[in-house]
Formats: sequence, structure tokens, C-alpha cells
Amino acid sequence: MSQTLPELWNKQDEWKESVSSKLRHLLDTPQTRNLDRCGREQMFRHCKGCDQVRTFEYHCDLKFCPRCNHRITARRLIVLRAWAEKIEQPKHLVLTQRNFEVLTRRQIREHTRALSRIRRTKIFQRVRGGCVSVEITNEGRGWHLHSHWLLDVNYLDAARVAVEWAKQIGQDDAAIVKIKDVRAGNYVAEVAKYVVEGSSIAAWRPEHVVEFVLAIRGQRFFFQFGSLFKEARAIRAKLNQSRPISICECGCEDFVWKDQTTETVSEICRRHKMKPTFAPRLS
Repeated sequence: MSQTLPELWNKQDEWKESVSSKLRHLLDTPQTRNLDRCGREQMFRHCKGCDQVRTFEYHCDLKFCPRCNHRITARRLIVLRAWAEKIEQPKHLVLTQRNFEVLTRRQIREHTRALSRIRRTKIFQRVRGGCVSVEITNEGRGWHLHSHWLLDVNYLDAARVAVEWAKQIGQDDAAIVKIKDVRAGNYVAEVAKYVVEGSSIAAWRPEHVVEFVLAIRGQRFFFQFGSLFKEARAIRAKLNQSRPISICECGCEDFVWKDQTTETVSEICRRHKMKPTFAPRLS
């Protein structure tokens, strides 16, 4: 039986608390502090026109946050679905590599550079455009890096891709590669998926969570190229135009945003008729 949305939200909260608790005493960075605040604190929107205050839940929008990674995916899905409607020969390509013991920033960079190199080989010459999403898993047998591609291409030779991919990542034998024609399937969600599932990272040992968070910092895991790269900006611009503008009941569109700490300090200063002497940062 599939989960209802409230059940899924509750699970996401549980996963986030599990990740946060494992990081709390092992790693103290602006990111981990923002993760701890996610879903617990509030943001306050002050209207400059009428001083009305509206309250919103604080979101950290971090790649490793089980409460927020679906938001990142949702933004990708909108663009990919709009682009996918225009292509006639969609292919879903999966590239894998052998598991390894330690996850580092260097390992991830080498993987993404290999993705870039294979995309520039003769095998991909007939690919009109697409995107690639990198996923990381650890199921107790070491770290596993693999990528999901959505390609607009009539045909790709899986055997040739396997040999070339093995060459790019330095494997002696052919790598495991899967290519599927997805004209009849719902393939977009698979390509736009998270870097790591919320349920997965919540189940990792604390040292693995720390290792993962440090390794992915500042890394890119989603890339667009060819026809999708050219059209993505136009698609986003069109979506932004249709997005409703945030307007206060008084008609004002100018707001000041404050986090919970800033709001508390401001309230104390108002009561004591003092001027705040600092503005806490959000990161």
C-alpha cells in the first residue's frame, strides 16, 4: 500500500531527525546547523507597507536533508517534463562503477569528470541533448557511485558504451551499463531523483553520514547539455513568468525576511526600546 502525503511527511521528519542527531556531535558547520533548524524554526515575512507579519516554516534546502531533497527534485521535474514533451526518442542510460571503501570529494570529482569525457566521445556524437544525475548509495558493501541519463538519441550501442565507460573510469573489464528506450514509460522521475534517498542516509552509521556530507559539499550532481541546456533557460523563464507574485493584502510587494533568532532579538529590543546591534546570519 502506498503512503499518503501526511505519512510521507512524517517519515521525512523522522529521517531528517535521524540524520541531524548523527551529525550533531560529530560535525559542526553552517550546513549542519541549518539542517538542525529545518522544520523546527520559523521565518517571518515583514511587509514594509503595513507591517503585517506572516510566518513560514524554515527550509534548509540542503542536498542531504530528507525534508528538502524532494523540493530540489520537484524543480528539476518541471523543466525535464517540459523538455521531454518535445523529444521523440528518449533513452534512459545508467552508468555504474565498482564500489569503493572511502567516499571523498576527489572520488566524486573524478566520477563527474569521467561523465564529461564520455559525453565528448564519438559514441555520443548523435546525441542531440539530455541530462545526467549522479546518485550515491551505501548498502554495507562500500560506496556506490552511478549516474542516470536522459538522452534524446535514436540509438546507442550498449556494448560500446560499456567498454568506453570502463576506459574512462580505469576499470580493466567492461563496466555495467544499461540502456532502455523509455518512450512508453514514466522515466523523468528516475533521472531527476535525489543524490541519496532520505531513508537511506537516515539508516547509515554516523561516520558514514559525516563522510558523505563532507564529500558532497560544493559538488554538482545534475548536468544538462545539448538541446536541453539551450532550452532549460527559456523553460525556467516561462515558468517564472507564470509564477504568482507574492503580494501583501495591502498591495505591497516589498518585504523584509527574518529568521527566528533575529525576530526574537528584535522583539526584546522593541520591549526595552533598544536598537539591535547585530544581525544573525542564516548560514
